[in-house]
Amino acid sequence: DSQQQAEEKAKLERKATVLLEQVISEAQALKLPENRIRVQIAAGDMLWDHNPGRARDQFTNAGAAISQMNLDADRTDRDEMQNLNQLRQDLVLTAARHDADLAYQLLHSTQPQTTNTNAGNNGRRFMPDPQAALEQSLLAAIAASDPKYAYQKAMESLDKNEYPTAVGRVLAQLQAKDKEAFEKLSTRVINKLTPDSLMASREADNMALNLLRPGPRPAESPGNDTSGNSISSSASTANAPVSNQVLTQSTYHDLLDATITAALNAQRPAPGANNGNVTVLNGGGPGGRFRGPQIVQSNPPDEAQMQQNNARSLLMSLQMMLPQIDQYSPDRAPAVRQKLSELGMNNNMMASMGQMTNAMRQNTSESLMNAASVAPPQMQSRLYQQAAQKAIDEGNTDRATQIANDHLDESTRNSIMQAVDFKRTATNVTSDKLNEIRLKLASLPSDSDRVKYLLELSTAVQKDNAKLALRFLDDARNLVSRKATNYTDFEDQLKVAAAYAPVDPKRSFDVLEPGIAQLNELLSAAQVLSGFEVEVFRDGELPIQGGSELGGMIARYGQQLASLAKLDFDHARMTADKFLLPEPRLLTKLSIVQGVFGVQPVNDNFRRNQNNFQFVMR
Repeated sequence: DSQQQAEEKAKLERKATVLLEQVISEAQALKLPENRIRVQIAAGDMLWDHNPGRARDQFTNAGAAISQMNLDADRTDRDEMQNLNQLRQDLVLTAARHDADLAYQLLHSTQPQTTNTNAGNNGRRFMPDPQAALEQSLLAAIAASDPKYAYQKAMESLDKNEYPTAVGRVLAQLQAKDKEAFEKLSTRVINKLTPDSLMASREADNMALNLLRPGPRPAESPGNDTSGNSISSSASTANAPVSNQVLTQSTYHDLLDATITAALNAQRPAPGANNGNVTVLNGGGPGGRFRGPQIVQSNPPDEAQMQQNNARSLLMSLQMMLPQIDQYSPDRAPAVRQKLSELGMNNNMMASMGQMTNAMRQNTSESLMNAASVAPPQMQSRLYQQAAQKAIDEGNTDRATQIANDHLDESTRNSIMQAVDFKRTATNVTSDKLNEIRLKLASLPSDSDRVKYLLELSTAVQKDNAKLALRFLDDARNLVSRKATNYTDFEDQLKVAAAYAPVDPKRSFDVLEPGIAQLNELLSAAQVLSGFEVEVFRDGELPIQGGSELGGMIARYGQQLASLAKLDFDHARMTADKFLLPEPRLLTKLSIVQGVFGVQPVNDNFRRNQNNFQFVMR
């Protein structure tokens, strides 16, 4: 009953609290400041609901340690500075979950000495400012937990003639939770985004584009949109889903019109003129997020040149929004295309890339098909393959077959058709088909493929034939019981362990333990090779978030043990102790405690080494 469940939950949390205290104590012996800081951040996050005073101390101590790292940092070491900025971001955004004032205090107390981000580059490139980026991330984070506070901060920024790019997130929360504040902030924002301000400020451009890119809010029933002056006249309830589409149809048109007006002021630099030798580069940001054009130049521009730079940058950004311009401001679309042509910016590939990016974000078989249709030829085959595989995952095998027949070469088509065959088999598994299934499994090219389909078969029959489902799992376990030869093998072990968890947790632990033993061997080897062939360790210690594949795999094992801890806490804790080094042991125990308390670490979408687009070959 509910009372018994509550008692079990309380008992589990008491065990987790004891384990957390153990981790906090043992972490003091870690050598790397960043490791101690990460434990303090995680501890503060988990302690807040039970002991806010102690949690605040953990955050404050982490802030003091980061400030010391700022003083000691080698600012010519890009990796060190990136790591320091990441620590600071994690601290500030984690504190923001609990106390907005504390988060802003930490933002200011950990701020490094003021430096000109673009100094030393001879004015050739405008580099992103980590402080400004973190301020915007903080504003966006607080918008969800304390929209009124975020509203005040956004208004303060606007009063100082700043243009917070996270204002869209604030508006999205306010429109559902505080209509009056929403109307005030929205009116202030739109009044500031005039053609003149857009030409004068790149930050204003970014704010406008962030509001425009999601598109307008869907049209509401007659009578609901009467003001025409506000961003949204929706009387959304607090329970309505938050949308990043915060512009009404009419206001979207007005802002788009102002942005186009500013962009159409762009002129081609006169030959021989001192225009700052401007070049506009375009590319994606980390994780495939388009960040718009970047200006590269050899000489600092004056005010007039800067206005032209901003106008050209806006025009380039609008090229990727041509479908939206055609839809919402069709009378101005010809002028935009003409101006793009005049300035030599009519790059159809860029417009196609914009459409492709938007389609891929939806991550459905049909959106991937749309992305493939506008992708460069060298990318189309992979996208069509992904679309076919996605259709299989969605259970639409007929659509997958059609995509394979229409768009894929013979080899790739055969692979997809084999996957289709297995999917159809998995939806209608009976004991008399076991010989047929064995033959199909034997025909697969790798054990990893066999594991995947054995798990699908197990899931398909679990409800009606639990014994057969367990048999499929045992077959998969036999395949992953050998020593891993690559990280894919480790991933397969984790998949099998996860599949066992709801039906037989003990076997799940049995699958994980040999993997942990092998990870210990790899850690020992990496420790010996540190400084020669690999850089997994730093100053003789494994960074808790070191960015290595080995560190990432340890984290994955920790996450799986965290899931199992809800079923058998003591076994999960003892399994974590099988890591021989203190760093992976503490990381895994932190994951277990976070799992019990239901605390997710701050979601970091911009870790290093992320590609703009990542294709996974199946």
